[in-house]
Amino acid sequence: MQAAEQNYEIYDKELLAIVKALVKWRQYLLDAAESFEVWTDHENLKYFREPHKLNRRQARWYLKLQDYDFMIKHILGKTNTKADILSRKDQVNTREDNKDVQLLKDKMWTRKTTAKVTMLGQKIVTEGDIIKKIQKNNTREKEVVQALEKNDGLTWEEDGVTYMEGRVYVPNNKGLREEILREHHDPVDIGHPRQNRMMELLKRTYWWPGLKEDVKEYVQRCFKCQQNKVQHQKKAGELHPLEIPQGPWQEISIDITGPLPKSNRMDAIVVIVD
Repeated sequence: MQAAEQNYEIYDKELLAIVKALVKWRQYLLDAAESFEVWTDHENLKYFREPHKLNRRQARWYLKLQDYDFMIKHILGKTNTKADILSRKDQVNTREDNKDVQLLKDKMWTRKTTAKVTMLGQKIVTEGDIIKKIQKNNTREKEVVQALEKNDGLTWEEDGVTYMEGRVYVPNNKGLREEILREHHDPVDIGHPRQNRMMELLKRTYWWPGLKEDVKEYVQRCFKCQQNKVQHQKKAGELHPLEIPQGPWQEISIDITGPLPKSNRMDAIVVIVD
């Protein structure tokens, strides 16, 4: 058993033994002409005879078991001596399980670097660069000043940065806000999200008055989004031009446009084509 499997509940271990046995003999048991029996002396499997909410691991096993036509037969442990011997091998030592296990491996931690990183020829702007630009801008909008004056603990200043409910307030600087919008929409790893997704990404860290309107405007004027926009409307039918008449006055079309703003008491245009 693998290290993680040794921590399973006893009923999961017993079911895992059946799953592994079926996988081992798959070429003989899959699509067998007759149903076969699985003999076990473990009553812990009765746990699965009752309805339960399956976890992901149990759900995977459930799908695998659907491929086989078998019956589970319970036998007493004292009559299943041969299988009992295999389950009690002396060389299996579980006393050292979970000892000196590093839960969070070194590779799971990111290391700080000062190197410049580029992707597809474009410079990646780090959060630290944006914070420095915010610190250099001391302007505060009226709504933010009023929130600071309340001193209710939801708005505060720290190291030259204003926080609104734990999110960084971005001063009213068009270039700075545009840069933040671009970094939460254009990069390849973000993938040009739509308005709701982009709004969710921004609200994790930043805030400013009118953020929702700015996100909506940015997404609507994104050239790549417009190029790759999925059309949900039904495709228009093919055009069926009229046949060319053989002489004058054979076909006449009339088109009325209106109502329009009145001009000399007239509010419509009539177009007659011969």
